[in-house]
Amino acid sequence: MVFQTGQKNLTGWPTSGLLYIDNGGPVHTVLPVASGTFTLVAGSATVANTAVTAGSQIFITLKTAGGTLGSFPYLPTITPGTGFTVAATGTDTSVYNYSIVG
Repeated sequence: MVFQTGQKNLTGWPTSGLLYIDNGGPVHTVLPVASGTFTLVAGSATVANTAVTAGSQIFITLKTAGGTLGSFPYLPTITPGTGFTVAATGTDTSVYNYSIVG
């Protein structure tokens, strides 16, 4: 790892579930991250993940196509501390990856 002049090695870096942000000064912060997969059943899924917060950004990417793909999945419900629901075309049975940032 290459640091700028004045930067120090971050103790414990990398730590599972945390993305370190270092601006080169003496203070740094961390951004919580989590990820996983889910499978749509008849175009919907409920994903349990306690890492979800009110300010989380949730990103979805296709892993394995299944059924008939139509509209890209969207998140009609996000419940902090619990997880989120996913909806798509009724015949989509694909497997998707997700990443939660923040």
